[in-house]
Amino acid sequence: MKGDGWQVAVVKDIPPVKADWPPEWKSVRHHLGITAFGINAVSKATGEVLTPEHDELESNQQEVFFVHEGEATAILDGQEVIVRTGEIVAVEPRVRRSFVARATPTTLLIVGSPVGAAYERPGWEE
Repeated sequence: MKGDGWQVAVVKDIPPVKADWPPEWKSVRHHLGITAFGINAVSKATGEVLTPEHDELESNQQEVFFVHEGEATAILDGQEVIVRTGEIVAVEPRVRRSFVARATPTTLLIVGSPVGAAYERPGWEE
């Protein structure tokens, strides 16, 4: 559903931005035409990696991870934290992070933007 300056989408129905990307990846930013910040989602089954281990030192992005459905294990600088449906994790650029699904399905919504700078589309989306 769309209106003048707004639209509604169902996360599970959002396709990946590229045809050869896995269907579990939800290209939210691209689908909704958002340019001010990064936002995507990923849905996986129990034991599958939602986001691989990484930090955001190069991009200087703060990230927020929201468990839309299911449950995840967040590994934050080596510390495991259980994150349940409806919970949010805020992560600074220097922190190494990864998320693993603990339920089937688990959908993780990821929002990020660089600290003190304008958002630029990431190279991996090219």
